Amino acid sequence: MKMTLKLSRIALAMATLGTTPAALALTPTQIAAGPTTYVWLSGSSSTTNAVFRSVMSLCNGLAGNLGINDAHMYLEGGGIEPGHVYGLPNKVGSRFAYACTMSSAAGSLNGKKVVMYHTVEGGSFNAHAPHLSMAGEPDPQGYLPGNLKRLNNLALLGGTGKCAAGPAGSTLVTLNGVPWSIGRYTGCDDVVTKTFTTTLKGDVAGLPGQSYPDGGFSDTEYLINKQNLDIALNLSSIGDEVAINIGQAFGVAVSYPLYLQLQKNDVAAGVLAATCDDGSATVPNLTPACQPSLPAQRYTTIANRDSIGGVDGGLFGGPAGSIVNLVRRVPTSGTQSASNLRFSNKPCATGLSQGALEPARATDSTPTAIVTEQSTAGHVKDTLNTATGAGQFALGVVSMENIPTPTATNNRWAFVKLDDVSPNFDTQQRAKAMDGAYTFWYELAVFTAGGSISPASPSAAALITAVAATLGESDLKGIFATPLFGGSGSASKGARFGNSCLPAGQ
Repeated sequence: MKMTLKLSRIALAMATLGTTPAALALTPTQIAAGPTTYVWLSGSSSTTNAVFRSVMSLCNGLAGNLGINDAHMYLEGGGIEPGHVYGLPNKVGSRFAYACTMSSAAGSLNGKKVVMYHTVEGGSFNAHAPHLSMAGEPDPQGYLPGNLKRLNNLALLGGTGKCAAGPAGSTLVTLNGVPWSIGRYTGCDDVVTKTFTTTLKGDVAGLPGQSYPDGGFSDTEYLINKQNLDIALNLSSIGDEVAINIGQAFGVAVSYPLYLQLQKNDVAAGVLAATCDDGSATVPNLTPACQPSLPAQRYTTIANRDSIGGVDGGLFGGPAGSIVNLVRRVPTSGTQSASNLRFSNKPCATGLSQGALEPARATDSTPTAIVTEQSTAGHVKDTLNTATGAGQFALGVVSMENIPTPTATNNRWAFVKLDDVSPNFDTQQRAKAMDGAYTFWYELAVFTAGGSISPASPSAAALITAVAATLGESDLKGIFATPLFGGSGSASKGARFGNSCLPAGQ
């Protein structure tokens, strides 16, 4: 099934320009009453908030759309991260769902009650992995998980005691510059596991959107993962992928002890004022004027399998023999693909050129260089926070939609400059990427399952198209339209033209 994205702006009916209270909530009971359309997306964790906001912008009564707002989010976890501006909390687990009646902004889904399950465990490659398993991918390296979890059927939650007590509250989400109220169910930790083989499409029902995912978003295109993970099947065997001309910036996040050490280095070099070294390893000076820089080659040294053996805290100017934690993502993560591209030149310099480096894995750890592999961005941030509590150096890559919101015991991590250029120079954490000064960014791709083996439903294809077409229209942290997007919003100066191995050009 070939899907062609229409990258023109989806018109929003701006008849209402105020906060619409949640009413006639799309509860489990109403979902069970039907008729209900089900969609299931899997893949990138770094686009979680972006996809959530784009789905909400298609709902009745939100973002200026006509109709009554019945939107609700169903969250696997229950924690709310303070100060998270998108409204979708970070402490939600890896599986959640959004439900609402769609507006005319969603095209052919107008007036339909839609439940969209969203699974982000394992990273971008899990947008494709279930379909590769069903298509018989040989998987010589063993990267296909074989199964994937999502929230249990929302129509059953009232009967199982999960999310049965009603909404835990509501969240204000800013869409088109206006806050809108969205009901929030938490603690929906009743999940189901779907197993994918050449003879089983998730379960015996084999229903798209319920038994298996319809598609999803990836931080980098399929070909990058195909090369990195030694996948044999071509994309055409499982569906269609479209470059949506949306850039996503990434940054190096570090623990507070490493942040302070990098500040000391820059003060000694005369790059930062002496007053910047006035904090501690638990409470460093986090003002923008005192943001330190990390040379990219230093990250490469710790991220490279062949050089990590000689790494300790002395690499960053700390005590010889002290511990450095590399908090990387699992190989199937799109964020890890972005890190490999930027710091290891992999897979772009594989082949005869032999210029690619092999990324360090957990098995390459030493007593002074500890490598962990995390399945989500949230786990990376939690590990950085733990390193801060232990007084250790730690660093990893996360997308720039993430916002440090430190408390006395949580979220104690911060972005650093990369080669003297700040990734979060502005509040939207994208300005330097958009003007070309900051080059650590790549373009998102959207995959829709197709063919005869595990195709997406027509409704899912329509929703994926609509969500993709709104990503560049929203004012999102770290995410921006390139000149090829064709929307009405501001765009970056450069583009990678759908090829992550191409240097960005104008």
